[in-house]
Amino acid sequence: MFGKIKIIGGKNPESFDKTSELNAFLGEGTKFEGTLSFEGTVRVEGTLKGNIFAKDILIVGDNGKIEGEIEVDTIIITGDVKGNIRAAKRVEISPPGKFYGNIESPAFILHEGAVFEGNCSMEQIKHDLTKTKFSSSSKETGHHMVKEKNKETTDVAKH
Repeated sequence: MFGKIKIIGGKNPESFDKTSELNAFLGEGTKFEGTLSFEGTVRVEGTLKGNIFAKDILIVGDNGKIEGEIEVDTIIITGDVKGNIRAAKRVEISPPGKFYGNIESPAFILHEGAVFEGNCSMEQIKHDLTKTKFSSSSKETGHHMVKEKNKETTDVAKH
């Protein structure tokens, strides 16, 4: 949607995984409120309040705090997140990460010492441009995901 953006603030991102390219970084001490839409990898070490829509990876670092609705392919949490997550590929929470809310994802990894309070639905989710759970804000970004029904289950039910 927006191409590469840089949101820099607070401390330098020295602890980043050097193997993956970051498209944006919200640094410790930085606050952002609104809707964030991106492609590529984004790391949050600051505070973000609002909705996040992405085709790729969102990393919430140890100092990161997010409150809002999140639709991404993959999210890796070691900070604090409150809201709902719909991930097309994977949700991973590692200590000292904390997540409070609901998760919809085909893969969910909760490492020992991390905190998860909420509900989890592990179904396939695919990108679709016609429907979304967050329909009011998705009109602005164009990112949409819907649950993919298991065809075998549907076929068995017919017989």
